[in-house]
Amino acid sequence: MKIELFKPLFIFSKGKRDNMEDCIFPYPGSANENERLYLVCDGMGGHAKGEVASKLACEALGNYFSNQTSEIITESLILGAFDKLQLVFDQYISNNSGAKGMGTTVVLAVFHSGGIAVAHIGDSRFYHYRNGRILWQTLDHSLVNEWAKQGLISKDTAINHPKSNVITRAIQGKSVREVCPDIQFITDVRANDYLLLCTDGISGGISDEELSEILGSDQDDETKLGLIKQLCEANSRDNFSAYLLRVKEIHK
Repeated sequence: MKIELFKPLFIFSKGKRDNMEDCIFPYPGSANENERLYLVCDGMGGHAKGEVASKLACEALGNYFSNQTSEIITESLILGAFDKLQLVFDQYISNNSGAKGMGTTVVLAVFHSGGIAVAHIGDSRFYHYRNGRILWQTLDHSLVNEWAKQGLISKDTAINHPKSNVITRAIQGKSVREVCPDIQFITDVRANDYLLLCTDGISGGISDEELSEILGSDQDDETKLGLIKQLCEANSRDNFSAYLLRVKEIHK
């Protein structure tokens, strides 16, 4: 299977924050229709720490997958990528005492001959849309989601809970806490499907219902992206970044 995309579109905004701690890959303005890997990361740890963490993740994972020649992306290959990433963090922190405490979320999508491999750590999300509805989305590694799974709060309560920004998994290095990503392999991909990778600045600034309505409308993709950005500028309190991808054609 070869998935052909329309031109990749992105959002990369500081929003209401003074500093930018998000990072996306390919880097802003450099993506073309032939890219195989997309990454969206949200750094944490404050100012330089968060900025360094997200960039380090994009750089390390970008290098890892650029050196992979296999036509099929497997679970073991993805786990190897995250294992390598955590070792990169360990090395950076050992060489830079001021980096202690930094971390980042990660959501990635890799296009391969079997479809799309998706992996995530934290609350940066991946959405798969078709005909204006969500077919599948990642589940945040967050405290409120853990509470919802345990039946302590409802899913509706979790959405606007004051602790909704507390995440339970992040890339911080094995020396801090070793983590594994959740991995999903998407094989049902059709022309005009939308794929959205985004930080919580997007998901916190626009509801799933609003996203579905915008992506299901008859407007062109640039206009849709602009509407998403406008809502996030008005409602989000964080940096907000995303890659919006639309499938052009499937070659089997």
